[in-house]
Amino acid sequence: MIAYVKGILAGAGPGLVVVDVNGLGYQVRIPSTTPLPALGQEVKFFTYMSVREDAMQLFGFSGEDEKECFLTLLDVAGVGPKVALAVISHLPPSQLQSAIALQDVSQLVKVPGVGKKTAQRILLELKDKLKGLTVVEKDLQPSFTLPGTGSDEAVEALLALGYSQTEAKDAVKKAQRDGSIADLSLLIKTALKELAPSR
Repeated sequence: MIAYVKGILAGAGPGLVVVDVNGLGYQVRIPSTTPLPALGQEVKFFTYMSVREDAMQLFGFSGEDEKECFLTLLDVAGVGPKVALAVISHLPPSQLQSAIALQDVSQLVKVPGVGKKTAQRILLELKDKLKGLTVVEKDLQPSFTLPGTGSDEAVEALLALGYSQTEAKDAVKKAQRDGSIADLSLLIKTALKELAPSR
């Protein structure tokens, strides 16, 4: 079992990277929303290897929370690595947890390859499982540690999760309507709840 791959980013395409580890190139399938550095820079992915009769594929994630959600999705009947990766690409861990907590089918059916029945099965089977996961907001990039207001940092975090500038600002504004949320993590979670119905 390959727990993670750390090396030089040698190639990148839609949802796929090649990591050079001491001269050996690992082809790794990743969520399409994964931020990548320039070619030649060091990268690290927490990995899962899928072995079938006709193929061996390595799936990689920038954070252990993404990998944990991916593995949990694989426990759902009818959900394979391809669908699980698509779900993670469209719904990062915090959003997936929110969708499951709210039993929001509309978010999941927007994922390519996920129909209504599959979405309902995911919500039903993971309703209790994801409660025990240590799911945090997607690993914040260094830019989020720069000085700024809590609201600015919350907007940046939502942008990293794939929301537009307008969506992020509106959600944070609604979450902070009374100005009483001082904790950044709580502010982001509240903003995600504001966004949940729209996605």
